[in-house]
Amino acid sequence: MMDQSVMRSPLGPHWTPGHHGTAAAATGGDGGAQAGIRALHKPGLLVVEIAALPGKGKAMRAAVKKGLKLDLGDGSPAASLPNAVCSGPDRYLLTGFDLAAVKAAVGDLGLAVDQSSGRVRLSIDGANVPGLLAKSCPLDLTKWPVGMSQASHFLHIGCTWYRRSETGFDLYIGRSFARSAAEWLIESAAEFGVEILSPED
Repeated sequence: MMDQSVMRSPLGPHWTPGHHGTAAAATGGDGGAQAGIRALHKPGLLVVEIAALPGKGKAMRAAVKKGLKLDLGDGSPAASLPNAVCSGPDRYLLTGFDLAAVKAAVGDLGLAVDQSSGRVRLSIDGANVPGLLAKSCPLDLTKWPVGMSQASHFLHIGCTWYRRSETGFDLYIGRSFARSAAEWLIESAAEFGVEILSPED
């Protein structure tokens, strides 16, 4: 059974669905509500971290492909998937998979640990995301292809990034830092207008 604390949002009281930021940024030319950035967090998301034992990386990737239907390619960050993000050499963050199924797939080739209570995924998207990231992320977006993950930092906090699209990114961060990250995001995105989506979206 999942720890019930995982079902509660760690992002603080200001993380509420709806528009945040300046009125000008949150209003489109037709008078309708618009936002330069959209943000989403889904409480209760299953996050399982797997790590291959020394020398077992290739074998573990083959086992994961067979057991979970996930093709991790050559194991590089560029071969990451939306639900299987490379977080280091022969290490991945899997989302949406049952822990027992992951352990069965990995077998004795690696370790599988439930990180649902330790990791939070924030998803951001929108035309103004590059401007937001310029304030906090040291990575060069022009050299960062879609589908690639990168280990870096956010507000000097270690994290893992995954680029889902040209303007869409997932941020995996420690749960204890999630509230600080959420408050910073709302404040820094205010000039663009930010829409926090409902977890049901």
